[in-house]
Amino acid sequence: MRNIEHLIKKKLSKNKKGSIEGLPLQLMIMIIIATMGTAILVGWMGNIDSPKSIGMVDVVSGDIVLDGYSTSDGIVEIFVADQDGNPLSGATVVLSGLGVTDKNGKTAYMNTDSKGCAKFEGLNITLRGAEIGFITVNVSMSEYGENNNARVAVVA
Repeated sequence: MRNIEHLIKKKLSKNKKGSIEGLPLQLMIMIIIATMGTAILVGWMGNIDSPKSIGMVDVVSGDIVLDGYSTSDGIVEIFVADQDGNPLSGATVVLSGLGVTDKNGKTAYMNTDSKGCAKFEGLNITLRGAEIGFITVNVSMSEYGENNNARVAVVA
């Protein structure tokens, strides 16, 4: 038994290829590369900002009641906030549906002010034979995305 142990120790001590204190050199290189790669990825992820989004679109003015089936004095006031509830300045608000146009007969759109509000006045709205309809409020802003969840009820 003693001879076998002596031979094993002698063979192991002579074999010095690819090892550092018994650990293969390739494994050491892999560990170093993995550690450096992880450190680089963690450094990159530290600079990532949380995503921004349009959090709330609120129709402040309420429903529009028409005198008949069309009007040219409809008023719609919209409030837009980000995901944290802060007013969103510069968001584009577009109204669509029921043939809604601005006082010049063009697409009704505007940007929110510093308080996150957009106030549309002198809108042309037409209900065609129905007693109730809806105007869709489309809000979009670069880096914040879009929100099409708000609607304004129009009643004849």
